[in-house]
Amino acid sequence: MSTLGKRKDCNQNVCENGHPKQESNLQQVKKIVRPFFVAVHVGAGYHSPASSNANYRAMRRACMAAAAVLSEAGGSSLDAVVSALKVLEDDEITNAGRGSNLTEEGSVECDASIIDGLTGAFGAIGAAPGFSNPIEVAAALAKQSQRGLLPFGRIPPVFLVGDGARDWALKQNIPVIEDSAEARRRLISKRAEKQWRHYTRMIESYNSAAENVPKGQTSSLQPGNCCGTSATLQASNEEIVDAEKDSSQEQGYGEDLVLDTVGAIAVDSDGNIAAGASSGGIAMKVKGRVGLAAQYGCGCWASSGRQPERTSVAACASGAGEILIRALAARESCNLAQTSEEGPATACKSFLSKLVDEQSAFGSTDDAGLLLVQLNTPQEKSDTSQPKLRGVELVAAFTSKSFGVGYYGSLMKTPKTQIFRNSNSSNKRPSEKVCVFGANVMNSR
Repeated sequence: MSTLGKRKDCNQNVCENGHPKQESNLQQVKKIVRPFFVAVHVGAGYHSPASSNANYRAMRRACMAAAAVLSEAGGSSLDAVVSALKVLEDDEITNAGRGSNLTEEGSVECDASIIDGLTGAFGAIGAAPGFSNPIEVAAALAKQSQRGLLPFGRIPPVFLVGDGARDWALKQNIPVIEDSAEARRRLISKRAEKQWRHYTRMIESYNSAAENVPKGQTSSLQPGNCCGTSATLQASNEEIVDAEKDSSQEQGYGEDLVLDTVGAIAVDSDGNIAAGASSGGIAMKVKGRVGLAAQYGCGCWASSGRQPERTSVAACASGAGEILIRALAARESCNLAQTSEEGPATACKSFLSKLVDEQSAFGSTDDAGLLLVQLNTPQEKSDTSQPKLRGVELVAAFTSKSFGVGYYGSLMKTPKTQIFRNSNSSNKRPSEKVCVFGANVMNSR
């Protein structure tokens, strides 16, 4: 009998060594009958074309991880967001967890937050050292707040920073890298270290030149021309990337990572929506800086249509954190999408256009991106014969040079991923540089 014939006689669920076969995430998700939707992003900023494939792989795996959670009975949108973001944090191509941008001192301090649209539960950590998966801590804080008061009527915390976040995580048996040398080995990628060394030399060069200016004379040096903004750092490193991409064999090596957050949005079969964000922050940030990804209403927002006239909606914001924080970007973009008669795509474009025009007075970079998901129609509570999750509208709006987005619905064969690039002229007004992508995705028949 041929080898092929022998294989047909074997148990198809058992390997040659007699152990049960392990199904891949893709095989598991193909069996899904429960509607779901998930969307992720890898930041608004600059993504070198050389890193495109690595970013696509990271986003696909994140979508599949979330889908695997949502396919299980009782799988929640909150847990799906955690699973997606852990994949992105573990991949050093992103600016979150391992591979994060470094502080001025050359260390990793992470921000993360998560919100459950159904209950409003929120959890966040900021400027936290020693975490490869900071989203786990944020999620644990959110879940603790859902359980009610602590002993003696104390209110449970929802936002912890620095060493306090690390100490709390240890008490909850959440993995923490306590040794600083081990943290450097596990969290700092070669690319991030190289980027940090390059920026450090730039700053030292500027400081040295400034010290040599004779007393009484006005220096012609402008900090912004050296390292005053993330946009200037970004432009400098793009030149290095272009010069090195032919000689470097390591994927993404030398790549620019002056981005802010990565984010994820998940919707379960009941239409409950959740969102989360995770970040290493801007490159060369001041130690202790808490960025967009950690702050309430800024890095992520979600609302599961608790008001009858409003649909479920969630958003993640990314880019120059300081301008987006002032605008409560994620929450305000959701509110505008829920009340706009022109649809979420127009709402997101209007929000970003107004934002970057108003914030130009602060002299900030105009890098910004929004990933927003909205259920197409308000959920009908009385009709139990139809799935509560049917169609969603996905919107990606951005002003930055690029914005990486992936999404996956229960009727799709595989996740779709794309790094959108902004072709608008740099001499346009910031509000005229907003690019928008939109898609309607059906998730049940």
